[in-house]
Amino acid sequence: MIMKKKIKVTKTLIAASFLIGIIALVTPVIACGTNGILIIGKGDDMDLAETTNFIIAKIDFDKDGGIPMAHVIFHSKICDESGKKVYAMKGMMKDGLLLTTEYYFLCPIVNVWFINVWQFMGEGMFKTTDTDLDLTYRNLFPITMPNTEGEYVAAPMLMLLSPTAEYYEVDPEDPLNPETIPWDEPPKIWEQGWVLAAVLCGIMVETPMGPMELPIGPVSYLTRYIEI
Repeated sequence: MIMKKKIKVTKTLIAASFLIGIIALVTPVIACGTNGILIIGKGDDMDLAETTNFIIAKIDFDKDGGIPMAHVIFHSKICDESGKKVYAMKGMMKDGLLLTTEYYFLCPIVNVWFINVWQFMGEGMFKTTDTDLDLTYRNLFPITMPNTEGEYVAAPMLMLLSPTAEYYEVDPEDPLNPETIPWDEPPKIWEQGWVLAAVLCGIMVETPMGPMELPIGPVSYLTRYIEI
């Protein structure tokens, strides 16, 4: 059970290996031949009903071989069945470091292992409406959404980017085991790529792997992917 409280977040960077069932493998960053990428995700949330999102990010690739960085702005709005806004979140992440382009995780909502996901982490700022909104987050976790009382606060953040949405279906007999991924077979492709921007704000949930901090934020299909 998540207790209602006005959230207080710090600038401490928290390493998260869990997102709606994440199991990660951090590998060396793959070099990219472009100077940068502009991505936009706009539209309905992939998992939350009555929710619309906007995510825009610019990824810069250092010409001298430095670690790529992402600058992200996002906005998420949740409405009731009548279309009235009941909650909103706005946020931004500056200089999020690209940790890997070979991140993979289990999504229990659609029962697949997404692979070759780009993972960024950094510091940022976000604010929400002054509302204690209870809901079942990602169709799995009963939580109270973060409440900053309408003020911007600092928080660790992450972004996941799946340009191609490659995946493998889970093994129904052993769905949590990444060793069941059939790497010798070609991956399948989801409808289109997607992007997620999330805040690590101290909301803990129980999972089969034990208590985990749940990243909170919008996830949307990609509507633009432009190399610049």
